[in-house]
Amino acid sequence: MASTARLPLALLIDTLDDEYQVAVVRGAFSAARGLGVALLCVPGGRVRDPDAECAARNVVFNLVNAETVCGVVAVTSVIGSAIGPVQIEAWLKRFRGLPLCCVGVSIPGHVAIEVDNSGGIRELVLHLAQEHERKHMAFVQGPAASAEANVRFRAFRDALEEAGLPFESHLAVEGDFTKASGRAAVRALLEDHRPPHQIDAVVAANDYMALGAIQELWQRHVEVPDVIAVVGFDDVDSSRFARPALTTASQPTEQLGSHGVEAAFKIVEGQKSASAALATKLVLRSSCGCSAAEVGLASSVAPSSMGRGVETSFVQRRHAILAEMVRAAAGRVGAAGSGWDVRLLDGLIGELRGASSAGFCHALERILQKLEHAPVAGVILQDVLTALRRQSLPCVSGEPSAREQLEATLNEARVLVSVFSEQAVERRARTARERQRAFESAMRSALFSDTAELSQAAAETLPELGVDACVVAALEQPNDTAGGARLLFGFSAHDRIAVASPTQINRLPAHPLLEHSGRLLVLLPLVAFGRALGAAVVAMSRVPGDELEQFREFLGMALDMLRRVRDRGG
Repeated sequence: MASTARLPLALLIDTLDDEYQVAVVRGAFSAARGLGVALLCVPGGRVRDPDAECAARNVVFNLVNAETVCGVVAVTSVIGSAIGPVQIEAWLKRFRGLPLCCVGVSIPGHVAIEVDNSGGIRELVLHLAQEHERKHMAFVQGPAASAEANVRFRAFRDALEEAGLPFESHLAVEGDFTKASGRAAVRALLEDHRPPHQIDAVVAANDYMALGAIQELWQRHVEVPDVIAVVGFDDVDSSRFARPALTTASQPTEQLGSHGVEAAFKIVEGQKSASAALATKLVLRSSCGCSAAEVGLASSVAPSSMGRGVETSFVQRRHAILAEMVRAAAGRVGAAGSGWDVRLLDGLIGELRGASSAGFCHALERILQKLEHAPVAGVILQDVLTALRRQSLPCVSGEPSAREQLEATLNEARVLVSVFSEQAVERRARTARERQRAFESAMRSALFSDTAELSQAAAETLPELGVDACVVAALEQPNDTAGGARLLFGFSAHDRIAVASPTQINRLPAHPLLEHSGRLLVLLPLVAFGRALGAAVVAMSRVPGDELEQFREFLGMALDMLRRVRDRGG
């Protein structure tokens, strides 16, 4: 479907230094590409954050208006978590007249895409109570102003009542959705109230607090889950890497982003758009006491009979196995090429019948090579291997030697993926550091030179960070977006900004250098010491992460240095 809108849709978030929000952006970007509309991602911090440095980022929200975007997708669950739904409702009135969709927290009068927060918490609590017989559960709350956090807390109390367990108010501790607050919550629970044996489970309102709780429990030599089980909410990628891996309620995070964009786009096009609540899914891992290897082995398909050959069983279950592998991949292994699932399954069958020695691992190695630069490839492939094992076990249930070979082959594959993941993470981190250092070094050398040299330095280094084009402007007066601004530098594949010139900062996203670049634009607030000093817009062909936050922080400090030199008359 082609869009008639020339302006992009704005996606308002807090930060790109957060797995949950990056996943929302990934879903939003995918939907925007499918609809043929550009996406302007605006990581402007939490609205009226009590921290001055964070609050200064809000300045870029002032640049979102009818002149720069055709509609707005506001991730209200994150940008409104410091002030709550009533105040964020009043704040959103600045976008009156623009098509608007809320994501995460519903706001009266607007279409909203939410998740079933209550259902996710209920499943977690009932699982702990019924499957693991946990009777004294602590709860780590989110920020008091967060509507989602409050819903999850109410759901926790209701689920305890449903399970026939009392709500113990002294076991409820407030957090702020960060790992640090999860650690602090455990310290408060164990130091201020009781020994570990009086708590047998910790339910956290999000994964980050749950991961922080696990870290603190391990530091105190309290075994998880043997002594205290820990569960979270969200299913961020790092929850799978935790030791033990984190049981959680999985949000369809990318779908939140994609559904939000689709809903807003319908309004832009003059169509009716409806609110929706997306279901969560209980993901069982080791932190609650479930065995990671055995979770989900029960199948609705009966095991093969003793007399059936292994290969015949695989033929009969082939479509189900392939479908489950593709489902587990969640659309994240496209770089491996079409037919990756068929190659893996055929390699496994070949090894089990002795026709192809090490064929499965060879097929897996080729896939890993193609996915070398995919940040979550290792995580996703472990899920694919789990799905492959779950669906293959019925095929070998009557053949002990075949089952033994299946387990050995898949265990070898898991080791291969783990080693690949560790090496890939190290390579990506090292490469990112090298590229960031190269950019910062080049910019420092050109910082007090003319605009042409700054633009050239950016053009030579930023593409290595995934930036296809950028424009950077400084405010004449800090925090004043209504006043004047100066274009400092910028580049695209075909042009450079050679001379600094006056500009209107609210027109920065529409700068000509960005017209023919990637379809994802990111509007970055440039702040330092609690003051908004300018803004940058970068165009990217992929969804960025925390590397763009480092880029933003460096530019903010560079603008502060330039201003100080100018004010001294240097």
